[in-house]
Amino acid sequence: MPDNIVPAATDSAQSAASSVAGTADTVAQAAAGGVDPGTAQGAVDGVTGAAGADQMVDGALQGGTAIAHSGWVPDAIATLPVFDLIDRAGAVGWILAAMALIGLMLFFYKMVGFIRRGLFTDGFVPDLERHLVAGDDQQALTLLQRRRHPAAEIGRLGMSLPVGDGDSRESASDLIASRAHKEIDGLNGGLRLMSAIAVLSPLLGLLGTVMGMINAFQQMEGAGSRIDPSVLSGGIWLALLTTAIGLVVAIPATALHMWMQGIVNRAAAVTEEVCTLIINRGELAGRDSHAAANITRLRHAAE
Repeated sequence: MPDNIVPAATDSAQSAASSVAGTADTVAQAAAGGVDPGTAQGAVDGVTGAAGADQMVDGALQGGTAIAHSGWVPDAIATLPVFDLIDRAGAVGWILAAMALIGLMLFFYKMVGFIRRGLFTDGFVPDLERHLVAGDDQQALTLLQRRRHPAAEIGRLGMSLPVGDGDSRESASDLIASRAHKEIDGLNGGLRLMSAIAVLSPLLGLLGTVMGMINAFQQMEGAGSRIDPSVLSGGIWLALLTTAIGLVVAIPATALHMWMQGIVNRAAAVTEEVCTLIINRGELAGRDSHAAANITRLRHAAE
């Protein structure tokens, strides 16, 4: 509501009340016979004028309300308690609200990316190991082609590289490791922004609290000896409001960042395991035959 409407409406209301009080006295005197009929008629006109002034006050208040609700904020949003609290917190409150919105959008964006990359379907590693131990590279490659996990993509690359001797194995290991680092760096994209939101939001809330306390004490200093305790208490709770908003933003942001970082760390561990299996697939293929040969030698030795 504009600032000049409420004082004008208040003055009009006071004038109307004074007019009504004076008119009541005049009418009472007229009834007692101490005032002539002309004066009494003037009093009645004064009552009519006071009623008109009262209607003007109501119109001013309604007009101010209409002006207050005709801004860029819809009424359905402006009446929400959360919106009102953020508006009371001032510029810091709006900055924290923007950070919360960015963090929420980033979370949903990363979750969609994690689902599309298949990070929640990493149970193919035991089947891959079983195929490689059996020496069935074709079945292992088919299994990797059916998965969208970054480890499966790197595994398909590794299956196309020779690992027969030491030099080729070392070259394949370097190439696979480089590709794995790029994949993990891509998964970590955006998590630093979420971490920054989690760290900076309580600091911004504290900054708003300090600025609000400074403003409250400046108002007390300007009041001099006529200090109103309500001014100090109102300034303090408005100042503490920014800290509360900052913590409300920081706590979920920290929890979501830790959870998403855990998903990325698990994907990195699965990728490392798959790379190890692919690089050493030649040795894995002969593991069963070596074990069978050892069992046969033990039987012959026992006989």
